[in-house]
Amino acid sequence: MDIFSSTLKLYPKDNKTHIKVSFEVPDGLKTLTVRTAYSPKYEYDEEKCIRLIDEGLSKQDIAAPLTREQKRRCVPLANHIAWSLYDGEKTLGTEHRHKPDQTHTVSEVYSSNGFIKAKPLGGKWNLTVSVNGIVTDYIDVLIEVKGYDEYPEIPKNPYYGEAKIQSQCVEENKIVWQRVEMHCHTVASDGDMQPEELVQNAIKRGYKAICLTDHNTVSNVEETKKYGDKYGLVVAGGIEWTTFWGHLTVIGGNSDVNWMDITPQNINGLIVKAREHGDIVTLAHPKRIGSPICVGCHNRLPITNWDYLTSYEVWSHYNPSVSPANIAAKREWISLLDKGYKLCALYGYDWHAPDEGAPCYAYTYLGIDGRLSEQSVMDAVEAGRSYITMGYEVEVSLWDGLKTYEIGDTLATGEYTLNVKCRKAKDYPYESNLEKIAVLFSDGREVEFEYKDGSIVDRKIEVKKSGYLRLEGRGSVEGKDSDVFIASPMFVKE
Repeated sequence: MDIFSSTLKLYPKDNKTHIKVSFEVPDGLKTLTVRTAYSPKYEYDEEKCIRLIDEGLSKQDIAAPLTREQKRRCVPLANHIAWSLYDGEKTLGTEHRHKPDQTHTVSEVYSSNGFIKAKPLGGKWNLTVSVNGIVTDYIDVLIEVKGYDEYPEIPKNPYYGEAKIQSQCVEENKIVWQRVEMHCHTVASDGDMQPEELVQNAIKRGYKAICLTDHNTVSNVEETKKYGDKYGLVVAGGIEWTTFWGHLTVIGGNSDVNWMDITPQNINGLIVKAREHGDIVTLAHPKRIGSPICVGCHNRLPITNWDYLTSYEVWSHYNPSVSPANIAAKREWISLLDKGYKLCALYGYDWHAPDEGAPCYAYTYLGIDGRLSEQSVMDAVEAGRSYITMGYEVEVSLWDGLKTYEIGDTLATGEYTLNVKCRKAKDYPYESNLEKIAVLFSDGREVEFEYKDGSIVDRKIEVKKSGYLRLEGRGSVEGKDSDVFIASPMFVKE
């Protein structure tokens, strides 16, 4: 049954807008499909593309200017539109893929990528056209809505084999450091992995927990948790607020913030709202190159309520320890620590595909207190118990003769015994060599000492002033000089 058909013509002036298209759905349908198609998809004119890149980069604090050859490698530039559905009672989800011609399906037995399963309700529906970026002179958009009185054929998911069931590691009254991936995507947004495939690959990489952060949709959270329960992987449900001006990951699923309502003017209040509802909020890949190359990826949100953010992606994506974007992110993270903000350091792989043989990645380790769970993952981030690493497992503590302090703890000024133990993770697939360990203080002091593989470092240090101290491991990764690990701070009070 044909229900609705319409066309739109969109121009670059429509960038960073949400356009609502309404249509009436009759009662009694079992399946609804919405076809969305637009053209052209790409801008091929090299000079125009380079001009658009220059205009975009002029508004971003990127770490280093791009050469003309680097800009040429970004040609052609792509238009990018996302689609959201509202059935009159609830938002059904968002399709964030880049394909210019898609058919979205909604039914109570199966819904396509990005949307929750739901019976098509009769009444007024809205399709929201989110114009992330138009780089051509215009685009023509086609929208076609059809209804059916039978259920759709349910696609069969691939079989991924059986992962080894993981067991919990719990020690009473002791922090256990667990490998966690904080930033993952499935086919629900723009990833290539089904929920079961993501869980299987996470277990193969030795993760004990992952956070699912699909772009602007939670449609695959419950499915991914189901497979996590089956195989023994903790799955924390979340979302990536994917705005026109930057991205934040929000873990916990407790807040009801509608990402389409986010603007530069209200972002601080919405972060506060999410935090007051018990979610943790992380600024994602803040210094990645943004529009028009990676639309919206560079943070341009005017965040002032840094006290309400729990965490900061110091590293993200591929080759994280040497990426210019991450070097700039680390610099901003340190400047925020220097201002007194307590931001947990995280690595977000921004995991979209299995990526066998891809450029190297890092790990986040969280200090888990008690049983590993969605809540204990969030609690560890809240407490600042983290380190990010290129393949080394790290233990750090300070001892004052009476009490042991670990990453994220608050301590007083005085003399301490610093204990650091590092060992290379046996399953890390890249060349990584730790050579030196540095203790850095917020007053500018730095203590650096040699590290010999497999050794335990036991040193006396003096903590002189309030602020913080933090540790870095230095050496090389894949033959390039770089940080090998970065730990979140310990905080110091007088």
